[in-house]
Amino acid sequence: MAAVTPKFNFGFVLKSGNPNIRTYLEKSTTQTFNAGSLVKLAGDGLISDMTTEDNTTSTVTVESGCWGIAMKNHTSVANSEIPVYVITPEQEWEVHTEKGKKPNTGTLYDHGDAVKLMYTCSASYTLSDGNGNTNKTTVGAWVAKNSAATATMGAIIVGHRRGEEGTLGGRVIVRFTPLMCGSVY
Repeated sequence: MAAVTPKFNFGFVLKSGNPNIRTYLEKSTTQTFNAGSLVKLAGDGLISDMTTEDNTTSTVTVESGCWGIAMKNHTSVANSEIPVYVITPEQEWEVHTEKGKKPNTGTLYDHGDAVKLMYTCSASYTLSDGNGNTNKTTVGAWVAKNSAATATMGAIIVGHRRGEEGTLGGRVIVRFTPLMCGSVY
């Protein structure tokens, strides 16, 4: 069977809400973010990677630096212009669930559940295309983790990608909580 081309991008995809797009400069030649990745503003006002996995009960690592979602891949050229979706609480985003977990199975990723955000750089992360087919990717990206965020930091499940309920690594619709990006507000 030939490789399946997913019908969506890996990472966060804006589904509804004001796009709130701004352009920033890429921090350095060592950036590794891709379109759909969380990015942060460095102290000098330039866009840089966020790749620290939030694997504890605290989301302070994410909350203290999150700014937006990159609209294009890094260029590896310092000061290149990068359009960024600045995150707001009313936006709804589609994102993969944690590898090996199924959304909407009665115990994980139900509507209203708080989830943490986790960076995965797995070399064989299996994607679903919504039709029961899968493909593997080597792209590192942020996913929704099936454990509650602390103090409502993180994201809230507001829906599921149609046809991917019960699909391992399927996609869910989330809203970032206002406290998730506290430094923005």
